[in-house]
Amino acid sequence: MSNRVKFIILYLFLFAFRTAYGLSLKFWESDELQTYLIGLKWYSTHAWPFFGPDLIVDDTHFFFQIPGALEGLIVGTPFFLLPIPEAPFLFLNQLSLSAIAFLSWYISKRLPKIPYLFVFAWIALLPWTLNDSTHMYNPCYLLIGSVLFFVGFLEAVPTLSIKALSSQLAFALMGFGLFWNMQFHFSWILLPPFVLFAFFTQWHKSGFIKLFRGIGFLLAGSIVPAAFLLPTLLTYGWHNLLGGGGTFQFINWANVKQIITMLARFLSQACFEMPQFVGEHTKDRFALMNEAPWLYLPGIFLLLVGWLQAVALLFLGLFEPFIWPFLRWKKNPRRPEEFPLFRLIRLVFLMLYMSFWFTYKAPVAHAYFILFPLVTVFSFYIWNKLFETKPSFWGTFGKIALAMSFLFHLGFLVEMMPKRSLYSNRPLIVRAIQEKDYRILAVRRPQSIY
Repeated sequence: MSNRVKFIILYLFLFAFRTAYGLSLKFWESDELQTYLIGLKWYSTHAWPFFGPDLIVDDTHFFFQIPGALEGLIVGTPFFLLPIPEAPFLFLNQLSLSAIAFLSWYISKRLPKIPYLFVFAWIALLPWTLNDSTHMYNPCYLLIGSVLFFVGFLEAVPTLSIKALSSQLAFALMGFGLFWNMQFHFSWILLPPFVLFAFFTQWHKSGFIKLFRGIGFLLAGSIVPAAFLLPTLLTYGWHNLLGGGGTFQFINWANVKQIITMLARFLSQACFEMPQFVGEHTKDRFALMNEAPWLYLPGIFLLLVGWLQAVALLFLGLFEPFIWPFLRWKKNPRRPEEFPLFRLIRLVFLMLYMSFWFTYKAPVAHAYFILFPLVTVFSFYIWNKLFETKPSFWGTFGKIALAMSFLFHLGFLVEMMPKRSLYSNRPLIVRAIQEKDYRILAVRRPQSIY
């Protein structure tokens, strides 16, 4: 069987599984339902969706709608092609799995000893991608934009590039990813420093001609997503781009104290860290396991592996300069981009940590899911080092981890599908679609513009 056929079979399997998993996740809670309503409103009324996700700060009662039409169009347009409740889920999972396939291809280019299909299955079955890129929740649409942005960024910076893409295409991908994510989540404000850094490195290496060329291709790449943002800014004002400063706080000392928690959440994105997705509290997680005892074995396995993975990323990656004399590996001349990448990850976490000093928003983990592709690329450099030491052991261990992740999330899917998914009242959604009246399902928040 050729690799192409294997890829098609794996892609179809993962698409079916991830779509079913996304359909089993919570649907009727406020944020998920409101995301779905924005798209259903566009389908029902054909009124241009000038605004997308709702940004709410509970502590200050601040409300703001993120400008841009992409969310309404991306969620609602599938209804025109297939007027069933599952239509937006099908399109979302097509987008997110395609993004994972592209990221996996790029990682396999950087680290060719790790098989591409293994990388693809690994990323697709991580708890973070299963729970934050498969269902109706606006951060789930960040993955496609983030993958394009960070693959472009890594190829735009000379010391990080492996020459998998031209610098022109790299900057175009950054432009597309930036203006895509800008319309789905306010965490997009973490991305401009990467753009400036890429511009600086181009100028430092090749001068102003390369810099201006990079700016031109970034603007060219941004044309399509920016076209869905511009009507809102022209109609309602450019101040909407930054939310009017409603989330700003000079120093949030509660967030300053969260450095250890933030570091753990930052690294765990690329790990089998699943407790937070199973339940909010430990008693909730044990209640689920007691209802489905067969989840205990894969659940405990993933819990321990997730912890160990985060520790490995911390000590073998972020802390490597302090412990490298005790390690067998040193700078690999075949991968000169490795150490600059590790330094970059340290700076990125520092930037992330300090950015939360100046906001009322708590540093919840999904607020920096936008950085997932970068953390994942970094993590595979660590897994590659381990694989090179004992390939047979780590290869077998990786396959066991994939099997355990699949079994656990399959069981979670079976348990949750009848309890909180859209199938607990699917006929109501069908009626809203058939009668083209989103209000049959629910109404938008009273503060919303759209």
